[in-house]
Amino acid sequence: MLCEDEAIVAMDLQFMLEDLGYDVIGPFADMKSAKAALNDTMPDIAVLDVNLRDGHVFPLADMLMDKGVRLIFHSGHVDGPEINRRYPDAETCMKPIDPARLKTVLPATPA
Repeated sequence: MLCEDEAIVAMDLQFMLEDLGYDVIGPFADMKSAKAALNDTMPDIAVLDVNLRDGHVFPLADMLMDKGVRLIFHSGHVDGPEINRRYPDAETCMKPIDPARLKTVLPATPA
């Protein structure tokens, strides 16, 4: 799952993920759309911008974490200590991310 409200960044991330062999659900610019998509499918991994059009992504992240989805926060506003406290198993990446860094935070083989 990809949640990113900046269209160019979302498209770039989507292409990077697809080039690494992942099927991308999204991108979603807001939590409402992302939550609606969860009615049809549950991702293995979620790449989440912290600030979406309808607010901070944390309610969606909580929902995904409760379902066992691996979280990767990707933002220009990554609050490392806060994210590490709330989501100790999550990865954090600052924007802009390069493909090599993205590859290091993803599982070696897409699910």
